[in-house]
Amino acid sequence: MPDYLRWLRGQVGPALLPLSYATAIVQDTAGRVLFQRRADFGAAWWGLPGGLLEPGETPQAAAVREVLEETGLTVDVQRFTGVYSSPRYAVTYPNGDRAQQVTECFACRVVTGSLRPQPSEILALEFFEPGCFPPRPPWYADMLDHWLRGAPAPYFDPPELTALATPYPTLLALRAVIGSAPVLWPGAAAAVLDEAGRILLQQRADNGQWGLPGGSLDVGESLAQTVVRETREETGVEVEPVRLIESYSGHEIVFPNGHRLWPVGHLFACRPTGGAPRPDGHETQAVRFFARHELPPLPPHVRERVDAAFKAAPGAR
Repeated sequence: MPDYLRWLRGQVGPALLPLSYATAIVQDTAGRVLFQRRADFGAAWWGLPGGLLEPGETPQAAAVREVLEETGLTVDVQRFTGVYSSPRYAVTYPNGDRAQQVTECFACRVVTGSLRPQPSEILALEFFEPGCFPPRPPWYADMLDHWLRGAPAPYFDPPELTALATPYPTLLALRAVIGSAPVLWPGAAAAVLDEAGRILLQQRADNGQWGLPGGSLDVGESLAQTVVRETREETGVEVEPVRLIESYSGHEIVFPNGHRLWPVGHLFACRPTGGAPRPDGHETQAVRFFARHELPPLPPHVRERVDAAFKAAPGAR
């Protein structure tokens, strides 16, 4: 068990939490896909290499690290194929730990190495031809299905909301136990452009900085649902997520109240469908659409997201 997860489970026990994972679809030169049989699930099913992110780690780096640890292979990430956050992917491990999995999937190629199952964790490794894949749980089945379709943009689950019982339904609820300690938590941000090509920004009440609407995932919702909910709550604008632009992580945020967060963020291009810009009077003190040439001062990590949003806009050069 990774150090971060060992610490977190020491605080909350087996309770259901959203956890961020990275998974790799690894092909050999013959086009076969690498599967592994895990020691904890035994003969129940075969899965793909991957595992939990550590603080400060990007999903791409986590995928490469996990493949090397579990299989002995060094791989190169070729493509981000999708993120899987649906509450239907919630899992209970044989030891009783429960997780709502938020998993980023990457297509990878082998650079070097030879197959070597990780002692005590991996029972077997085997390549399988597409169309002859072994029994696998629904999240791996969906990852492979979408990868085989070869869609040009990364897949994301549509807005979904399902009631899942947990004493920690939100990051705020978890803070009651862990205080201001650093925590990894998945979330989403909205890149909302109006018909004039202006982007929606909000000014935070806690630090006065401008940024994109968004926030942390609540248990039982998909990331697309997170971005719909957060944008509505913070800005009054109703949106429809239409494209996953990028994921981002590896940086720590320290909030004015001292809370420390390692966000695993996902930037969605969103279409406005209703409502009107208005601050919520609590988290947001101002809301505006800005043209690219009139952007307010932005923190570096926010400016990167805004630049990515404009670059991904239809007709952008």
